[in-house]
Amino acid sequence: MKINIFVTIFILYCNLISVSQNKEDVINQNLFGFCTSNSFTYVDTYDTSFISKVEQINPKVLRFPGGTIGNFYHTNKEAYGFNTSDVDQWYSGKFSTRVNSLKQAAVRRGHTNDYIEDFIVLAKRLNAKVVINANILTAEKSEIISILNRLQQEGIEVLGVELGSEISNRAYKKNIKSVYDYIQLAKKCSENIKSSLPNMKVAVVSAPLKEKMPNRLKNWNSILAKEDFYDAIVHHSYHTVVDGEANAGVMVSEQAITQSKKEQFNLYKDRILLELQSGFVSRIKEYNSIFNNKEIWITEWNLQMTKTTGNTMLQSFFVSHYLLEILSNPELQNIKIATYHNLAGRDISGSIFQGDNESFIIHSTYFPFSMLSVLFEKDIIKIEKENMEDKDAYIYNCYNSDNKIQMIYIINWSNKDFDYPVNDNMNLFNSFYSKNLYDRANDKGILSSDYYMLERDSNPLIRPYSISVIEGKDE
Repeated sequence: MKINIFVTIFILYCNLISVSQNKEDVINQNLFGFCTSNSFTYVDTYDTSFISKVEQINPKVLRFPGGTIGNFYHTNKEAYGFNTSDVDQWYSGKFSTRVNSLKQAAVRRGHTNDYIEDFIVLAKRLNAKVVINANILTAEKSEIISILNRLQQEGIEVLGVELGSEISNRAYKKNIKSVYDYIQLAKKCSENIKSSLPNMKVAVVSAPLKEKMPNRLKNWNSILAKEDFYDAIVHHSYHTVVDGEANAGVMVSEQAITQSKKEQFNLYKDRILLELQSGFVSRIKEYNSIFNNKEIWITEWNLQMTKTTGNTMLQSFFVSHYLLEILSNPELQNIKIATYHNLAGRDISGSIFQGDNESFIIHSTYFPFSMLSVLFEKDIIKIEKENMEDKDAYIYNCYNSDNKIQMIYIINWSNKDFDYPVNDNMNLFNSFYSKNLYDRANDKGILSSDYYMLERDSNPLIRPYSISVIEGKDE
């Protein structure tokens, strides 16, 4: 009798352990996000061919309205509801020209509805969560609340609200003369939000970390860190590889380093690897130190906005490596939200989909993101990195809740191939590659690819300049 009782207790204990293990969190879904800045102006988001392509990426988070646009967005009006006078009052730069271009494009396309309606349709179709960047400069008090209420009524989960976008930028300095001016606006908006939605998270705009800071920004972060009205900080992560002159983050002149394109792109590669292995990590650690480990939301990330690297194999490498680093590096785990800039627009350097009259062009980042999306559909609870430095390759082993490797990502930055040994559990191989780092994708986003089932006792060939994923059998 006692033995039976003991056995019963033991079985119950084992079941509890099993349940506990099954409850382990999968990798953070909120890191697979995308901005929608300009998307609704330049791409028909109701187009079934466009939707089917976006569904292949399967974003988990969408950001709206997007970037500088969000600082001047007014709801319940046409398109983005811009008032040119708002821009002239608050922004010292050429953004008013862009505003007029967006307004004209909306008119040409017959867009008369508020773009939030298009956004809601897209978010619901993708079952995506949402990050809103609020117009804290000129919007009426009720506007941001009406946006949040509307999204919740539609059954869309809002992860949080950014209190402005890049307002530390010098373009806003005529009215935001110091961090105190920003705090006043941000705190007012935060109080407004939390009075109606107490559990809604809000995030403030951090200043970039540079050795030579203008006087206006020298104490921005340290003073902001003393406030307690927010839940997270926002950091925008654009990684500079091309020399030249930039204006508001966009390259206006680009300087070739060498006569050889191959040598030039090898230099860009070295800069990316150095940045991802040390520079980026150091900045995140510094933000953690200043802000006492507040959550970090990277609501814009990409290479710098340059035509030189846009739509190239190099950019494909970057987006794959960047996201896998965030997912695997323990020193980056305080990053809780990440949204790639940008889902769709008119540019070649940032957007995955580029509007082209009545259709759209697909860029080189499409297939890598599609390959990465599989991560978020599997039972993956952790990712560990191996360096194959002798081969200039990086291996990311993805473990399921049974602590078995379910997927393997291999980023081969080198111009040499190699066989990679796999066990019998692995059965599917998918690879995206090109002859050169500077090669551009065609209008379908295609360079070269392999896709096949693995034969027993066979090892896949990892091609030069390739991004590969090896998948295990679903158990």
